[in-house]
Amino acid sequence: MVHVTKWNKTILILIPLLLLNSCWPREMEETINLVINNGLENRVDMRFFSNGLPSGKKAIFIRGKGEIFRDGDTATIVQVHEILQADSIVIVFDNERIETHKLFYNEPLGNNLFDLSSYQRKGDTYTYIIDEKNYNNAIPCNGPCY
Repeated sequence: MVHVTKWNKTILILIPLLLLNSCWPREMEETINLVINNGLENRVDMRFFSNGLPSGKKAIFIRGKGEIFRDGDTATIVQVHEILQADSIVIVFDNERIETHKLFYNEPLGNNLFDLSSYQRKGDTYTYIIDEKNYNNAIPCNGPCY
């Protein structure tokens, strides 16, 4: 009987703590909208991977300039890799050149899809533009890239 009472007491203490941790004022939340645009005339394919396997996001592509990706999240701490649902992203140009972006290695350095400082910010919208820097950083594929 004593064991059950201690267990009940522990539960009664933990429940309010869990409720307090799950609730926060709206002003503590941040909203981030991610937009990825193709700034080139090339066909650009994006493939998303998590732990080396295709992630929840489907491969997407665009021919020529325009928006290729848009998504967002609202939380106390918004994580870019959670919005992208990936820990690595492969960008393929015209099925001839390939550039890999990695979360944990911050590659390519200074121009990484997982690094918000690589995005242009306007309000709560962060825009990444795939451009000549990406294309020049991409390595040629020996045969089809995928």
